[in-house]
Amino acid sequence: MTRVCSRILGSTARLVLGKRQEAQMRQIKTILWDVDGTLLDFEASEEACVRLCLKKYGAEINEEQMDWYSRRNAFYWKSFEQGEISKECVYLGRFEDFFSHLGIKHIDPDIFNREYQEALGNSALPREHALELCATLNGMFRQYVVTNGSAVAQTGKLKKSGLENLMDGIFISEQMGTEKPNKEFFDLCSREIPEYDPKTTMIIGDSLTSDMAGGNNAGLLCCWYNPQKKDALEGLRIDYDISSLKEVYEILGISTCRERKVDEREHL
Repeated sequence: MTRVCSRILGSTARLVLGKRQEAQMRQIKTILWDVDGTLLDFEASEEACVRLCLKKYGAEINEEQMDWYSRRNAFYWKSFEQGEISKECVYLGRFEDFFSHLGIKHIDPDIFNREYQEALGNSALPREHALELCATLNGMFRQYVVTNGSAVAQTGKLKKSGLENLMDGIFISEQMGTEKPNKEFFDLCSREIPEYDPKTTMIIGDSLTSDMAGGNNAGLLCCWYNPQKKDALEGLRIDYDISSLKEVYEILGISTCRERKVDEREHL
């Protein structure tokens, strides 16, 4: 496994970095944020919205059936990120398979997907520390959203969560004609980012095949949000491996709001 920083940062552990990492911390100017699974709790929203949409058709599912859908959906998205299928195939295929698995024949997968996307747009559950972190970094670093999610769902989520007002820009692959992890996606983003330099830009995301692979392809610093502490893919460069968004403060070399208040009291 190839990693620039092999240590996992921890809120209770002392951060020890080499000269290269210290230099990186000082020079980071731009942050590219993934949304689903990173800033927002996608799994919770996914389950709530699937159940809500099914209820409209008089259908209910148990936990085992919901887990089956989640695994199938993840399979489709991974295939999409690897360039094997189109996004339209993701949207329809997952529900075609799901309804077949459930024995449901009276729901149109295409119509259900549109209803599901609208429901997702009205469901925004921020991860712990996400809003506070982005608000703290606002004005200190340039922050942009980079997402492969649907325009309908992502636009609604970002507005509802308040993240929209904390970002300098939003890049949605559906509106750009290409997606993560393609280098072309990041090249298009770079044209809209002032003083863009891949060496001073860090992507933060939970997906190895989308966010980290994309960061590798574009030559960015790569911060993997890894709350489940999984193993990285062989040969994939991970500069920072974090289990909590709060650890981003350490990477950037800045204190949290609470730490600043404590420090101020100590110097009174």
